[in-house]
Amino acid sequence: MSGITKSLDEMNRQERADLMAAVADVLQAAAEEAEEDGDALAVTNSLFLACNLRGCSSDLGPSDLKAAELLLEQGITFIHLLNGRRKSRALVH
Repeated sequence: MSGITKSLDEMNRQERADLMAAVADVLQAAAEEAEEDGDALAVTNSLFLACNLRGCSSDLGPSDLKAAELLLEQGITFIHLLNGRRKSRALVH
């Protein structure tokens, strides 16, 4: 990685789609882990965010960038929260 970050505005369509697909893939994996843990709410939320990201990424125009940015932020934040919760549970048990 070159260390240079780009905003969604600066990315081309393929880069945006790849980023959104990567976050959706991680959310899908988080849903599978949550299902193993018996956390139905986390499964639902992860799948909801993943589906929205995938649906939004296919034809993302300049007017849709703010919505895409919000979905990405929500997806990444949710993954972070799930990972933090798993780590704290592992320390307690």
